[in-house]
Amino acid sequence: MIDNAIAEFVEGAVMTILASRDQGFHPAIGRGVGTRRAADGHLLDTMVSRAQWPDLIANLAPGAPLAVTFVAPDDYRTFQIKGVIEAVTPASDGDRAFTHAYHRDIHRVLTALGVTEGQIGFWLTDADLWCLRYRPTDVFVQTPGPRAGTRLEQCP
Repeated sequence: MIDNAIAEFVEGAVMTILASRDQGFHPAIGRGVGTRRAADGHLLDTMVSRAQWPDLIANLAPGAPLAVTFVAPDDYRTFQIKGVIEAVTPASDGDRAFTHAYHRDIHRVLTALGVTEGQIGFWLTDADLWCLRYRPTDVFVQTPGPRAGTRLEQCP
């Protein structure tokens, strides 16, 4: 299980980049629009627009590997969580409400840093929103510096 400090970080107003691969090991990437702990505390849910990132979603089914990188835009504090997909489902109304709150929070953070509407507006969407549920297996520090790439914890 991911500790509370990491969980709170990934649930915050952070940039979220996801990476998957197809059967031929060709990569696909996408941006997440909100992450939260699932009810049992052992799984994470990240929301993704399939309309924007169809290749990413197409690669993901139960048992598929996933890497998700979370970056605080104001100081580049970064963690990567590697995991295994448990479920890929269309977003519920609750997922959409969660995503809208994420949009509001990340928009506030980015505009305070001088990022323009044109730079962020296109990916803050809930078009064809899907929920990726995954079981974390490893957490790595990726913040630039001497600890980058260090495994922080291995999850059961």
